[in-house]
Amino acid sequence: MFQPSTLTVAVFPRSVRLLATGAMALALGGCLGPSLSGITGSVASLGASSGAPQVVNVYVASTRPAFQGDRLGAPSAERGRFYRQVVSMPPGRAAGTIPRPQIGGENPRRHAVLTGRTALPQAAFREQVAEAVASQPADRRDVLVYVHGFNTDYDEAAFRLVQVAADAGFRGTHVLFTWPSYRRVLAYSGDREVATASRDALEKLLTDLGRTPGVGRIHVIAHSMGAFLTMEGLRQAAIAGRGELDGRLGEVILAAPDLDVEVFRQQVARVSRPSRISLFVQADDRALAASSTVAWDRQRLGSLDVRNAQHREIISTLGVRVFTMQSGGWTDLVRHGTFAEAPEIVRLIGGKIGQPPVIEDSLPGAPAEAPALPAELRPPHEQSPMAGQPESARAVTSEALPQPAAAASE
Repeated sequence: MFQPSTLTVAVFPRSVRLLATGAMALALGGCLGPSLSGITGSVASLGASSGAPQVVNVYVASTRPAFQGDRLGAPSAERGRFYRQVVSMPPGRAAGTIPRPQIGGENPRRHAVLTGRTALPQAAFREQVAEAVASQPADRRDVLVYVHGFNTDYDEAAFRLVQVAADAGFRGTHVLFTWPSYRRVLAYSGDREVATASRDALEKLLTDLGRTPGVGRIHVIAHSMGAFLTMEGLRQAAIAGRGELDGRLGEVILAAPDLDVEVFRQQVARVSRPSRISLFVQADDRALAASSTVAWDRQRLGSLDVRNAQHREIISTLGVRVFTMQSGGWTDLVRHGTFAEAPEIVRLIGGKIGQPPVIEDSLPGAPAEAPALPAELRPPHEQSPMAGQPESARAVTSEALPQPAAAASE
């Protein structure tokens, strides 16, 4: 039986000084405000470093409501708004961190800062992306698209894209796809609905990027619920005959994917070369454990355990590559952001998107008909017998239903 390509990457605790800084960041988390509560400070934010800040243009496709001062009006027919966002990262920043002010105002020499945003008509957005690609040397014409997950606001998504790209060593054009997360912990179901409603806009963005003159490969990094949205967009593009994005689709990185295993089976079956997809999974991801509970104990893709024989059997039928993450220490209590915060993982991601295109894949394609799920992963109504239920609840009556009162009187 084919064994999936797996790699376990251990993330060891940082220094005592950094741990102490993390504790202070947790204690002062309320100072960040609701828009940035998911980003902590770092050692790099405690003092200015020599050198100039790194300034990056991020091209943004958004299905969020308009920003104040955006004069372009309602979303276009493609349900999208478009921006050029300038993001500044401070010099001397530690890998895996997004330095933000704990007390006081922003300083570009010490903090990650959004320094300017320009609303663009869709045609101008396409033109500027094409110009950004064409201005690069031939070996830097790839595009990196980041799709964020649940409970994420605009600022955090923009910072995360630039941080991951920089730490991964990506040198190309940065594109952010951002959808209107409610930014509330208890709005999980609402986020799932609005993410689903954004799949047409994501498909349109990916298709347009594939048609950009001179573009290299289109890489996608999707986190958490963004993985569900990404796979839906790729599935739709494949059904429409554009699944390869005009031959430009590169690596697809699904980090801690908050995605039902059976749903992923159906999505990946539409992808012509599923071996381009890499899953970064973590069995002890607490956010995905909560998501599984909300979904009536349905197995989440991002919490598959390659040490579990049944899970390995599932993985081996998908034709994807799997990398197992392990968190060390307590800097990430939820264990859901390891892909971006652990330098070892980010460098691994950078190595994947920096590899030259693979002509002949070593992994088999997904089978036309996926094998049945193990009993413990099936929906409750398909499990036999129903564990924990009284004997009387297991029997299904075959008696005819009573007729409605009006019909019985006739």
